[in-house]
Amino acid sequence: MHQVPLDDLRAVLFDLDGTLLDSFQSHLAIYQATLAPFGIDLTAAAFREHYSPNWSEFYRRVGLASEHWDAASVSWLRQASTHRSRPFPGVVAALRRLRARFQLGLVTSGSRSRVEADLTRSGIATFLAVVVTADDVREPKPAPEGLHTALRSLGIPASQALYVGDTEPDFELSRAAGVGFVGVVSGFSRPRPRKEYVQLSAVTELPAFLGTA
Repeated sequence: MHQVPLDDLRAVLFDLDGTLLDSFQSHLAIYQATLAPFGIDLTAAAFREHYSPNWSEFYRRVGLASEHWDAASVSWLRQASTHRSRPFPGVVAALRRLRARFQLGLVTSGSRSRVEADLTRSGIATFLAVVVTADDVREPKPAPEGLHTALRSLGIPASQALYVGDTEPDFELSRAAGVGFVGVVSGFSRPRPRKEYVQLSAVTELPAFLGTA
């Protein structure tokens, strides 16, 4: 199991969608509207099975020809501007408790414009000391660049940080960066045959897990 550095933990970094925001249904609707003009009928089961925070990888998995990826991404951003995702119940209170002890940050594959709008609207932005989006890195998850960027900004080594996410790419990102990981269950999650890390039912369990409740 990937160990969580609880004793000298100084920073907790989060994924956004499926971890802090209840966005599975809204993202499913966005991708359905994006892919329908290309003849792809995306079901919830197929979305969960093929989901990747890397847009290009997701398009490849669902069979979208590469010459359509740029057009699909433009459409995705247009569709996303009309959807609103809310934090999971209790997330804001959990972040408030965690911030009393740790520096908090966000490392996400979402575009900065969309992420900033969601963070401001949800009230999450005020708790975050650093926000790293897809626009801030050259390589998307599970490459470790995003986490490394956030840790440099905070001035904290990987050994004193924890990443919290809901998908396997989130775990792979943390492992590549040398950062401890805690998983949470979401609509984006797929069943795993073996436990490689601690998995909580929601971020609201994190303060108690870290001794800050």
